[in-house]
Amino acid sequence: MTLALVSPEDRDDKTGQERFAEFLRIYASVNTRLAYATDLGIPLDWVPGYVAPDPGRRRGRQRAQPTGLAWLPWCLRNGFGSFADVRVEHVERWLDELAQAGYSDATRGRMLSAVSAFYQKYLIREGLAGHNPAALVDRKTQHLNRPGGTPSATARWSFETCRALLLAAHLLADRTRNGLRDRAMVEILIGTGVRAEELVSTTLADYRRVAPGDLGILRVHGKGAKDREVALTAPVADALDAYLVQRRPAAVPAVRGLLGRAPAEPLFVTSAERRVHVSHVTALLRRLCATFAPGPDAAPPRARWLRDLLATSQAAFIATHLEPLRDTIHPHSARHSYATHAVERGVPPRQVQRDLGHAALSTTEGYLHDEDNIRNSGAHELSASLHRGWLPSPAT
Repeated sequence: MTLALVSPEDRDDKTGQERFAEFLRIYASVNTRLAYATDLGIPLDWVPGYVAPDPGRRRGRQRAQPTGLAWLPWCLRNGFGSFADVRVEHVERWLDELAQAGYSDATRGRMLSAVSAFYQKYLIREGLAGHNPAALVDRKTQHLNRPGGTPSATARWSFETCRALLLAAHLLADRTRNGLRDRAMVEILIGTGVRAEELVSTTLADYRRVAPGDLGILRVHGKGAKDREVALTAPVADALDAYLVQRRPAAVPAVRGLLGRAPAEPLFVTSAERRVHVSHVTALLRRLCATFAPGPDAAPPRARWLRDLLATSQAAFIATHLEPLRDTIHPHSARHSYATHAVERGVPPRQVQRDLGHAALSTTEGYLHDEDNIRNSGAHELSASLHRGWLPSPAT
């Protein structure tokens, strides 16, 4: 695939592939680069650091190749010779075509943001475009903005649900092949609020702990190439240490362009000794739900130890809280839940902002706004008067 419309008057003689690679290197995470490449339509084998997945893999998400409706192929198909020629009306026509093809508003908004970043962070700075047409799109008219007051689509886990997930991972830690690794990942996910992408991108060198019983510290690589350190309390660090005792050295594959330099060893690895993928985190959470709260058509477990475990009161507690999440659980809920429960326990929002690596406090407050509305609703004051005299008073 030839994408030559980056710079028709390019005096540096750089190819389109080289230009796109320069843009993608702005982002430190390979997962972030892949996300932008997919939304823009950049061939995945042009993404710096990308290693094509083994087609024989049984697990993990297989990334789809860019479609013809992604931004770059669309521009080529419509005869643009340069990104500098694109105007806001062209971007709006592209968004309309995406909508007609069945793309959701959320997906269209994300793809528009990718185009805007491409212009703002690369094309304009390199002198390859004079303005950012994507920034001129009226997102409200395109239905790309979430209306004010609309509840977040990300589900928050109750405090008891968080406890149930931690207990489930603990009970299976010594019973399954990757149980210690899975428990450590669940502990960090719930105990720090890190993104799933941040969790799986950590390396052995990112973790430090002076002595058993002390606080652990994990450096995570956030969005925008911003690193931060998160605190691992003693139980979380203990779970990670237990995993590291039995962890085998990872067989890190060679990455194009990094020959001669030893790549950093990933902190979490699969049974095949490769870096754990984001899809493994989602699969882990769903497996915990399915184990303790199996669907109505699920066959009884064959293992005697598991049948005995599911008959305990602990398993009943887990099932009660995980059954509603069996088909919808997602790791990003841990992030929203961390923010909500930390603030409820008196942690200042500014500290939660730092914990989560948010650039703006408003992002953190967005995680908390809907919960505050429910807690402070006037319905609580109204109900007492509406029901006085004919419903029993609550026990005190």
